[in-house]
Amino acid sequence: MTSKKICKIGNNYYLYERKSYWDPIQKRSRQRNSRYLGKCDKLGRLLAPANPRIDSLQSSFPIGPMSIFYATAKELKLTDKIRDVLEVTDKTSSLLLCLVLNQLVSKRAISKLAPWVLRSPLITWEHLDENIDAKEFEQALGNLCVVYPDGMVEDNGLVLQYELTKDWRGDTGEPAQFFYDVTKQKYYGTSCFYGEPGYIPGGTNKSVVGFGLVTSKTHHHPVMCRAIRGSKNDTITVQDTVNTLKAWGFERLTLILDRGMISKENVEFVVNSGFDLVGIVPETNKKVWSYVTRWLPEDLARPQFLVRRPSGGAVYVRAWTAPLFGMKKVRVVVVEDPERKMEERIARDQALRELSGTPPPARLRELRRELGDLVVPARGRRGFVVDKAKVEANREGDGRFLLFSTDLSMSAEDIFSVYFQKDIVEKSFRTLKGEIRLGPIRYRRRDRIDAYATIVYLAYLLWTMAERRLRKKFPDMTLEQALDIVEDVCFVRFRHGEFIRGWVTKLTEEQRRVLKLLGATRFLPVS
Repeated sequence: MTSKKICKIGNNYYLYERKSYWDPIQKRSRQRNSRYLGKCDKLGRLLAPANPRIDSLQSSFPIGPMSIFYATAKELKLTDKIRDVLEVTDKTSSLLLCLVLNQLVSKRAISKLAPWVLRSPLITWEHLDENIDAKEFEQALGNLCVVYPDGMVEDNGLVLQYELTKDWRGDTGEPAQFFYDVTKQKYYGTSCFYGEPGYIPGGTNKSVVGFGLVTSKTHHHPVMCRAIRGSKNDTITVQDTVNTLKAWGFERLTLILDRGMISKENVEFVVNSGFDLVGIVPETNKKVWSYVTRWLPEDLARPQFLVRRPSGGAVYVRAWTAPLFGMKKVRVVVVEDPERKMEERIARDQALRELSGTPPPARLRELRRELGDLVVPARGRRGFVVDKAKVEANREGDGRFLLFSTDLSMSAEDIFSVYFQKDIVEKSFRTLKGEIRLGPIRYRRRDRIDAYATIVYLAYLLWTMAERRLRKKFPDMTLEQALDIVEDVCFVRFRHGEFIRGWVTKLTEEQRRVLKLLGATRFLPVS
C-alpha cells in the first residue's frame, strides 16, 4: 500500500511516495519513503516533477561492513579518545581511524590507502581534505610509537590500549579473568627487530613475528595486544605480560594460560605478582601420573562429579588440594572424558593387535613410535616385547588429564569451565588471522610493528563491540553472518554535468534491519 507525504525543507516543499511494510521485529506495520516525486506546493501539488538525469557512473564503493564498524567507532567516541590520549589533532585521529577500518575491511598497503579513503564516504564522515597522501598516514602511525636514537621506546599505543580497556571494563563490569596466548606470523622482509627464525604451524624457513593477545572472559574484548620477537618462546612472554598488567593497576586477576606456557617458574611468578593462574598440567610434570590415577574409575565416574562441556558432551571432574609446581597448596582437578577414554583405549588396542601380527618394517617402526615405552627390548635376544604391566597401568589413565588453579576457593566445575573457555582466545586469533587479516607482516621498523599491534587491538575492539551489540538482539547470528548480509551494499556516485550525486544502493529488509540494529543507517549518505 502506498501514500504520499509532503516534506518541508527550508522554504520549499517536496513530495515523496510512501510505502507500507510489515516489521517482523517490532511486529507492526511501518512506512518509509520509496520514491521522490518532485518539488510541490504546501498542498502537495507537483510544481517540478522529478527528472533525474545521469551522464556517467563516477564510482561504486562497498560500504556495508565499513559503515557497521564506523558506527561502532562513533559509539565508542574512538577518535575523541585517540585525540585526547595521544594529544594529536582531529585530523590525525581520523587518519588513525581510517587505518583501523582499512585493517577490518580492506587491508590495503599505506601507499595505496589514500585513494581508497578518497573513494569512500570517510572523506565526508571525518571531514578530511582531498589532499591526504601516504606520508600523512605514516606520520599518523608514528604517533603510536617512537624509538629514539638512544634506543628508548615510547609506546603510546599501549597507553591508548590501557585507557580503552579501562573504559570498556567500566562499561561492562567484567571480572578480571583474562586469557593469554601468542600467535606467530611470517615476516616478509630482510631485517626487522621482531622478525626472527621461529616456528609456526606447518613450518617455515622464513622469519616470524609474534603477537601476544590478552582477551576478556565474557565479551572477548581485547585487553592488550603487543608484538613479540619471533624466536622468543611463548613461555618466556608470560612474565612480560604479567608485568604490564600489574603496571596497569590490576591487583586481583586470574590469568588462563595454554599448556605450552605452563612452567614452575611462570606459576611462581604469577602468584608472587599477586595474580592467580588456571591451566592444564603438562604431561612432563613428575606428579602427573600419580595425580591422574588418584581415583579409581568407580570413585570418579559418579553423578555428583558430572559436568557439561561448553561445546557439548560431558566429563567427570574431581578436585582436591595438593602440592604442585613447588607450591605447597594448589587446587588440582582430574578430568575424565568418557569419549576420549574409549578412543584412546581402542587406538592402543588396535596398535597392539596389529603389532602381534607381521606388519611390514615401515609400519612396525610407526607402531613402536605410537606405543612408546609400552614396547621394550627383549632380554637375552634381539627384538622387543610388550610390557603388559605398563599396558595395564596405562589403561588407568585413559581419557584423563589434570587441570589446576592457584585460587584454592575454586571448585572443580569452576576450574574446568574457566579453562575450557580458552577457546575464546583461539577464536580471537582465528578472527584476527581471518576476517581482520593479521599479517603477513611487511613493516621493517620496530616502531611501525609496535604501532601496528595497537591498530590490531583497535580493530579487534570494534569487532567485538559490534558482535556484543548484535548478540543482544540476535543471539543466534554471528557478526560474520551479519557482514555477509550487508556485503553488497554500495555507495554509488553518478555524474550529471558538473554535479556529482551519491546514494546507497536499495536495501533489502534484512540489510536495513542489520544496519539499523548496529547503528549504521544514520551514516549512510541516503537510506
